[in-house]
Amino acid sequence: MFKHGAAPYVTGRPKSGGMQLKHKFYATLSAVVDIVNAQRSIQIKLLKGARWVSAGNVTIPPNVIIPALGAVVEIRYLYAFKESGSLYQPVYLRMRSDVLPTECVTKQLKFKNDEGES
Repeated sequence: MFKHGAAPYVTGRPKSGGMQLKHKFYATLSAVVDIVNAQRSIQIKLLKGARWVSAGNVTIPPNVIIPALGAVVEIRYLYAFKESGSLYQPVYLRMRSDVLPTECVTKQLKFKNDEGES
């Protein structure tokens, strides 16, 4: 939450804009398509050392072609869970033809910190 220093405290939510703004700090990563699900979603994977690990599922919007197995895709997310490595609030952005599958590593992940903030 960002608040102008001179802004008074006001209960409730502003309709739009105003002196208080909420902003989510998203991150992006490149991942490899591991499984194409029947529900217009894909399971993605990342390289951790010498083995592949799952990073969760991502819904594909209806106006976008579902990427093929092994394709590299760009995903926007809020943070990743430390326990599972799964992404929180993942959103499919686009295909990446300029990134190799071996570049899709777990070091790209941004984890939620212990204080409950991302």
